[in-house]
Amino acid sequence: MEEAGNDVDTNNAEEQDIGLKVLLRLARPHRKPIVLGLFLGLAGSLGALAQPMAARTILDAVTDKSGLLGPLLTLIALVLAGAVMSGLQLFILERAGERMVLGLRLRLIQRLLHLKVAEYDRRQTGDLLSKAGSDTTLLRSVLTANVLDALPGVVTIVGAIALMVYLDWILLVVVLAVIAVVTLVVAPALSRIRDSTHTAQEHVGHMTSSLERALSAIRTVKAGVMQDTEAGRIGGHARSAYTAGVRTVKLDAFISVGTALAMQLSFLVVLGVGGYRVASGTLPAADLIAFLLYVMYLGSPLMVITAAVSQLQKAFAAAARIMEADTMDTEFPDVVTVTSPESVTERSPRRETGREGTPPTVEFDRVTFTYRTDEPVLSEVSFRIDAGMKTAIVGPSGVGKTTVLNLLERFYDPTAGRILFDGRDLATLPLNSLRARIGYVEQTAPVLAGTLRENLLYGTHRDVPAKELAEVVRAVRLDHIVRGLPDGLDSPVGERGSQLSGGERQRVAAARLLLRRPGLILLDEATSQLDSPNEQALQEAFDAVADRATTIVVAHRLSTVVASDRIIVLAGGGVRSVGTHAELMDTDEFYRELARGQLLARG
Repeated sequence: MEEAGNDVDTNNAEEQDIGLKVLLRLARPHRKPIVLGLFLGLAGSLGALAQPMAARTILDAVTDKSGLLGPLLTLIALVLAGAVMSGLQLFILERAGERMVLGLRLRLIQRLLHLKVAEYDRRQTGDLLSKAGSDTTLLRSVLTANVLDALPGVVTIVGAIALMVYLDWILLVVVLAVIAVVTLVVAPALSRIRDSTHTAQEHVGHMTSSLERALSAIRTVKAGVMQDTEAGRIGGHARSAYTAGVRTVKLDAFISVGTALAMQLSFLVVLGVGGYRVASGTLPAADLIAFLLYVMYLGSPLMVITAAVSQLQKAFAAAARIMEADTMDTEFPDVVTVTSPESVTERSPRRETGREGTPPTVEFDRVTFTYRTDEPVLSEVSFRIDAGMKTAIVGPSGVGKTTVLNLLERFYDPTAGRILFDGRDLATLPLNSLRARIGYVEQTAPVLAGTLRENLLYGTHRDVPAKELAEVVRAVRLDHIVRGLPDGLDSPVGERGSQLSGGERQRVAAARLLLRRPGLILLDEATSQLDSPNEQALQEAFDAVADRATTIVVAHRLSTVVASDRIIVLAGGGVRSVGTHAELMDTDEFYRELARGQLLARG
């Protein structure tokens, strides 16, 4: 049990150290406004500290029956100057805090969008969204509302203590003794706040992931009458987050009450001890009043600082979760870390256009790939596809047909072997330059929320003439659909293209590919949801660009496969045979059975 406790303490210390480093790195680019804000806070604090002394002067003037106008005007000036500087300091520091968190969010978004596909496969999307959403929101509220605001309070406390020493050091010892006793009682709650906040944020991430999972498959959920089951599962995470949040609120309340109690007890003890000393003639009454004012002045900054320390524990928990993004693999080695002080614009990888429209040669040289170490999908796969050739890849479900396309897009890298693109190792090519030359239509043909025009032009990276856009829309037989939409091409397609049918989404994806003018076309069952006439039209559109592109097709329809220049048959993790449809029908019984049964299965 003792070892487990030590491990927890070590983890907490590491998390606190990480959180502190994150905050310091975030603050570094904003040194100037922070220093200016601190200077204004210092000036305002000094003005506030002078106010009790000015009040003391007024009391002395009343006692001595001397002029009150000068001391009174001085006090009014101090109050007004303190208010103005306090307002300016608050604005400057909170704006700096907002800018710090903005920089963090921009860098986090940049990093999350450049993760390797394998990272998305093994992580929950909702948890990644939570890091950019609720975790950064928590960090923003902590920085702007507590931590930066507490810095001038430190100056106030130090100055007040120095003046209290000047007035009466005995009373100061009494105040510090009371505060020390209460602090010993309150301090253990601070570390527990970090743990509770971390737990709450984790459950918020799980809740977001579960909700995203259910909403992304809402038709399946409703068809299975699983709404209540999903609501119960998601609600469980929400209740866990609530429990941890309430625990944090209790600790916050305990610390707040403890701090307030320390100041109230200090005031009462000073009033009692000071009153006795005034009565005995060892302390002037004006000094006691000034000292009591300083005790009251200590209350506000001490409450702010205590709250800041408490909130800082929450910031450490949020920062530690955010920093997990830096442990994830990205596609670009120089992509920004979430705390990098450099601008995102300067550090983000630039897109290179490459030789658009030039058909490449593609070669797999003894390529092995596995998603899990003990189950290779492809094993020692070798084949070559010449420039401008249309090649179909067929085989049973799960044999690795889609994996071949994913490897060409470098969504994954081979476990062994190499892939050659125009004779060059794929791994040595600039990633954006490579993808600029590839057009890929996925099985699901995803469509993004937005207008139809935005989806058609997505990823083109050039100004497409209206005439060319109209020709492509007509070629993929979307023209009659556009005419039926209320705003034509500018009509919204709904979340994930919900306003379009599956076949229409495939035609949108095909049009997007054609507008990009790629040198390598990858089609993963691109016509699976189309009827024969529309499939034929789409094939004709692809054939029209075949002379300037190399095409690789994964298909389960025999009509698509027969039209290919070459067919690669995958089976058992390797290449079983290669040839034309006629050649394979004569030489490969396995292919012959697939073709006769129209069983060129998906996967």
